[in-house]
Amino acid sequence: MNEGRSRAQGPAVSEAAGHVEVDVYQMRPLPYEDFLYIKSDFNNQRVVRQADPTAGRSAWKAIGSSSIAAALLIGLLLPHAYRLLAGYQISRLKLEHEQFSNVLRTLDSQEASLVKMERLYEVARTKGYAPPTRDQVQYSQPKDAVARLDKSPAGTPGENK
Repeated sequence: MNEGRSRAQGPAVSEAAGHVEVDVYQMRPLPYEDFLYIKSDFNNQRVVRQADPTAGRSAWKAIGSSSIAAALLIGLLLPHAYRLLAGYQISRLKLEHEQFSNVLRTLDSQEASLVKMERLYEVARTKGYAPPTRDQVQYSQPKDAVARLDKSPAGTPGENK
């Protein structure tokens, strides 16, 4: 009695007993099982897209506008990057200045200890030299002083009046 029924029609109902006969081995209906798909073989190898005369112009406009936008972005970011690099360079130069100042102070103290007259007398005694007389020692001008004559002849610009 149920052999002619399809799955889409649902379960069979017995008229005499009034109960529903359910086939436990019957599958539920699948989605789109009534959808019919027919595959046809089309050959689109010789189909060519129709040329668009405005496509080239719009592509060049897009390239130009993106190039201008990139140049503008680089132009806006370049000063900030330059300032950042300059800050790094300034901090590096400050560290170098501190290092060189420390080295200069060390060298100045070493020079001061080596140039003292007592040290020179001591070195001369260890080497067997005779100490210099007062006439043989010449003192140089300090580094910040300007060279000048003490007594200048009359009528010269360095004369003190």
